[in-house]
Amino acid sequence: MRALSLRKINVNIFILFLLSIISLASPIITHYFGFKGTEFLPIFFALSLGAYVLNPIFLIMLSFISPILNYFLTNMPMPPTLYFLMLEGIVFAIVITLMKNRNVSFILVSLFALILGRLSSLILTFIFDISINSWLNGVIIGYKGIIVNWIFASIMYLILKDKCNE
Repeated sequence: MRALSLRKINVNIFILFLLSIISLASPIITHYFGFKGTEFLPIFFALSLGAYVLNPIFLIMLSFISPILNYFLTNMPMPPTLYFLMLEGIVFAIVITLMKNRNVSFILVSLFALILGRLSSLILTFIFDISINSWLNGVIIGYKGIIVNWIFASIMYLILKDKCNE
């Protein structure tokens, strides 16, 4: 039993490592093709991909690791955007964790988690003295990213739902 538990932890660590690489590569690729990170939210690609497969603790860890790793290696996103993305990712991970095994479609849960994650960063506008209009503009501009990430999370769910239940 303990060996099985350790094996699951090792698998989650490996998946976390792979998703960390994806979280670093996706903004670089997005910017390379001329897309704006504020529109497509590429830092969330790894979270969307890991939402169904990662253990909740590792998903929350990825929420911290993704923005910080990107900041230290590429100098993007700059503070305070860095903090906004961290909070949004953590809220996304917590909502996924709390609602994933309920009698609600994971596809709807992932959409709700993405939207709630984006809206949660409103709290930080008061801490960093950023206008509500600037925040709202960022949320509205990011609608494409919510759609793309929701599609990624949904595809991962549809591909892996039967494999994870075996």
